[in-house]
Amino acid sequence: MNDAPFEQNRNRLHEGECEMHDSNQNENQTEQSESSVAKTQKLPPGVPDLIAPENEAEFLAGQEKVLEMIDANAPLSEVLTNLVLLMEAQSPEMLCSVLLLSDDGDHIRHGAAPSLPEQYVKAIDGAPIGPRKGSCGTAMWRGKPVIVTDIQSDPLWEEYRDLASASDLGACWSTPILSGKGKVLGSFAMYYRQPRAPTGVEARLTEVATRLAGKAIEQRAAGERL
Repeated sequence: MNDAPFEQNRNRLHEGECEMHDSNQNENQTEQSESSVAKTQKLPPGVPDLIAPENEAEFLAGQEKVLEMIDANAPLSEVLTNLVLLMEAQSPEMLCSVLLLSDDGDHIRHGAAPSLPEQYVKAIDGAPIGPRKGSCGTAMWRGKPVIVTDIQSDPLWEEYRDLASASDLGACWSTPILSGKGKVLGSFAMYYRQPRAPTGVEARLTEVATRLAGKAIEQRAAGERL
């Protein structure tokens, strides 16, 4: 049996594991806005003995499945849904989503959020990004991670506070999905029912999710250009 394809996928799973991305999108506006609202924050670095999922082999197999779907040109919604479910499986209390940045660069488009309430998903689909547009809209606007530990008290969620309360969402941190050239493509978010802060477990999951989502989104875009 030829193990080359399997090894190639394993190598690709870890490709860019330590790669650092940055984005200068709206840099001047970001500096001004952050003086009056919640600061951009990075997820705490993962601790080696904490970030590994309970079943590492299963987690890696799930990543390989997503890569295979990308290579097979599966519909983007299916790829992203499988990716989100893989991340959620690592933490039962966590609800995840992938949002896409619209072609005009100004609005949120639905990607995948299989566990979030339908009313919430519909309400934010098509919403504008900006300096006070929840965790995801703000993260895409800043081009940097945004951590909100208490939705009901954070100024970034002022417009969406009632929606979040009705959807039973208490905390949300969002990280932009970037292209290989640092362009914002969308965002990956983790939600919790109760207010809470990241523990360090989330850093690795976020790195994997944003990297694979970025591959899928860029491949879809490349196919549309053909």
